[in-house]
Amino acid sequence: MGLDRRFGSHGYEWLYTMSDYMQDIDLVVRAFVDNDFEIDRDGRCYIVNLIYTNDDDEPYEARVDLDGVIDSLIDGRDNLQGYQTLYAIAHELSRHAQRLRDIAGAVEDSDEVVGDLFDIDD
Repeated sequence: MGLDRRFGSHGYEWLYTMSDYMQDIDLVVRAFVDNDFEIDRDGRCYIVNLIYTNDDDEPYEARVDLDGVIDSLIDGRDNLQGYQTLYAIAHELSRHAQRLRDIAGAVEDSDEVVGDLFDIDD
């Protein structure tokens, strides 16, 4: 028995193991994963993964704080060999951020939203 430090979904976690004699196994599970973003009331952004296994109606949910993902990414690539990857990822995030802004602006300016804003009947 012992206490092991392992990297988990929320960064490093301490896990209590039942035995010092462990074995790795391959576990094959058919799953469907749906990914989304959510913003909580405090403005924190989460990557939400809904994992459906077999014929389960209810998914398993894995929530990851976006700040933690970015911090982990930086920690792993803040050296001479990794800076190019950081630039590439930053570029992709900027490109997608602009796309989201463009779509949000188009929806905001749409007749439907303006009609709802001023309570205009069809």
